[in-house]
Formats: sequence, C-alpha cells, structure tokens
Amino acid sequence: MRRSTRPFRNAFTLIELLIVIVIIALLIAILLPALGKARKAAKTIICHNNMAQFSKAMSNYSTDWRGAMASFGWKAGVANSEFPDLATPAGMIWYEVHANEAITTVRRMMKRTDTYYAPVTGRIMDRNYCHLPLLAGGYFSERLPEPSVACPEDTVTLTWQSHWRDTDFNEALGITQGAPDPPAEMSYKRVFPFWSTYQLVPNTWAPETGSNGATAANVIYQASGQVGYHMLYTTPFNSFAISRRLDEVAFPSQKVWLFDLFDRHSYKRTIWHAYPVAAQPLVMFDGSVAWRKTKDSNKGWDPRAPNNYNSTTTYQYWPSPGEPPTLSGAAADTVIGWFRWTRRGLRGVDFGGHEVR
Repeated sequence: MRRSTRPFRNAFTLIELLIVIVIIALLIAILLPALGKARKAAKTIICHNNMAQFSKAMSNYSTDWRGAMASFGWKAGVANSEFPDLATPAGMIWYEVHANEAITTVRRMMKRTDTYYAPVTGRIMDRNYCHLPLLAGGYFSERLPEPSVACPEDTVTLTWQSHWRDTDFNEALGITQGAPDPPAEMSYKRVFPFWSTYQLVPNTWAPETGSNGATAANVIYQASGQVGYHMLYTTPFNSFAISRRLDEVAFPSQKVWLFDLFDRHSYKRTIWHAYPVAAQPLVMFDGSVAWRKTKDSNKGWDPRAPNNYNSTTTYQYWPSPGEPPTLSGAAADTVIGWFRWTRRGLRGVDFGGHEVR
C-alpha cells in the first residue's frame, strides 16, 4: 500500500488569519459602543437610585420633624458643640454657624478629637453638605463618606471618597487638581471627601425675597463674574430665618428639591446643568425622581428684583481647572437660572405650568 507524501495541514494560512482578525475587529467595533451605552445606562440607574434614597431620607426627616425640611439648624449664641474651636458665639454669621455644625458632625462621625477638620469660614456648607444633618440623624447609613451621595459619573467626588484617610489627602489633591473648588482654603478642602454630588435648591435653606419683609439688599442670590463663581451664592446680610417647611411648597410635584450642578448622563460629555440642552434626574418636592430637560423648566427669576416679572437670574459658567469646559469653547458662557432660581421660590413652579406671578 502506498502512503501519501502530501503533508497534513494543521495551521491557518496568512489569508485565513487576516480574515479572522478582521472579523474579530468588526465584532469589537460593533459591540464596544453597545457595551459603553450599557455601562452608561447602568450608571444612570445608580444615580437615579441614589437620588431616590436621598429623597426618602429627606421625606422621612420631614415626617419625623412635623414637616420641617432637613437642613443645618444651629443658632448663634447656643453652645451646641463639645469642641471649643467650634463654638457659636452671639452675633456669629449664620453660614459660619452652619459650618461649625457641619465640622462638628464630621468630627463626631469620624471619631476625631483633634483639629484636623478645622473651622471653615466664608463658606456656605448648606450647598454640597446638606446630607450631613441627615447622616447625624440616622436617615442614611451613619457612615462617612456616604457612597450614595456621589453620582457614579462624578469622578472627582468618587476620588475624594476613596481618599478619605489623612494619608491619602495629598494624593487626592494631585488627582483632582483641588476640584471641586480649587481656590478654597485648606480647611475647606479637608472635608471634600464628604462632598455630595447632589445639592438642594437654595430656597430650601434660605427665604425668598419678599417672603417676610426681606428686600433686595438682604437676599441670597447667584454669584457671577469670576472663575468658579457659578458654584457659589452671595449673601450680604448676617442673619435670616432659614427653617423651611414642606407645607410652604405650593406645587410639590412641579418644584425641584434636589439636583446635580452638572448633566453627567444625557449629553455626549459632562456639561453645566444650566445649558438648555442638559438633562438629568431631579428630585421633586413630592418625593418623586423625574428625568427632566433643563429647557423644559421655567426660566426662574432674579430674587433681587422680585416685582419685575421680566427679571431672570443670569450668570457666567466660568469653569475652574478640572471642571468641564464651556460648550462654546470660550472662557465663560452666560447662562440663566432655570430651576435653581424658581420664581417665587418654594411657592413657584419649575415644570408643567406657568411661572407664578
């Protein structure tokens, strides 16, 4: 019997190998965008759930405290803190009283008796630390940092949350370039690990102009005109009543309670929330979480001109280092207030109806 002298073929030819590589590359090109969209959708769902948890905590607080909204509530002249450097003497400015309350809460929850977390001056802690009273009251998990107050797309806040230890602080400063507030003093930066992505609309902890005899000279309003001022509020007065109640809200299903300063989910990149093309999940005062487009909101007002129906807050989104660039590519874009500055404040309407005169 003759044996075949033909060699047995046990390998791909170059052409076959190239075809396989091309097919794999095509499959990757097809699947990667879908996987990216799936990851994006998953993070959006997590963000939505975080806001729903925040909403539940605020609603439970109000139920337990007879309709009062969760907020910092210390008063000047009352010995609330066991730490001498966080005392609140009579005549102390309201936002520094609230800052002492915030730092006292941090020290207690972190079990610190030293001054690593030092007093903060000149900062309104009511903005991005509004969850601290809820944590202190047991309405969250009673731990710091609290994971659910960080959007999964907020890489800056997530970086700080993973670098909360003293030994990690300088590394976090380098990664974030000092964001979310690069010009801030060091005492303020120390509490960045406890920053919340989500913040309350300002009238949750501050009155509207005209609600109790206030005038344009002593109202809180939007800061503008310099790098980073889009994050800030201006207040020229030393004291005001800040205890707000849910029964002050006239249209709870149409009024925004909690929001993110940035649209991290719907646009092709992260953008400032006040661009008309932005959209995000929002917590309404009835406790619901609704996906809303900024352009569908009423334009809001300028609280310094309460009787001028044509007045609307305008300010500049002027990003600090580490913040998303403007849409125009310029150093700053002028935007309007939208639901951050609802006309008539808690008595007003953001979505689904005309502004209240």
